[in-house]
Amino acid sequence: MFVRAGLVILGLFHVGNGLWMLIAPEAWYAAIPGVSATGPINHHFIADIGLAFLASGAGLMLGARNMRAAGAFAVAGASWSALHALLHLWGWLHEGLPASASIAVSEGAGVMLVGALGAALAWFRFAERQ
Repeated sequence: MFVRAGLVILGLFHVGNGLWMLIAPEAWYAAIPGVSATGPINHHFIADIGLAFLASGAGLMLGARNMRAAGAFAVAGASWSALHALLHLWGWLHEGLPASASIAVSEGAGVMLVGALGAALAWFRFAERQ
């Protein structure tokens, strides 16, 4: 039950973030620590990532359903955010920690921890559906 609830909560977080990126990209760009340091706002790129968040959230939530393919949906939903987390970890390893504590917390909790949590929940869901 914990795994399924976690998948729904994480899926809703992803869907919410994706919708925010699509509906109010300027607000999202200004609100997330470190995003503006990557360069000027790029609406197309933000929309691309917003769509990835929507797809990821949908997969995570489908992974919580009581159906045969639930584990596969959970893994599919967690894949993007897990890879995104690895990209940020790679950046930290090669470029060092962010200069700002708010950026470090945003990336550490909002990207890396969320990606790791999604991967763990998907793994457990996949394993229990076998």
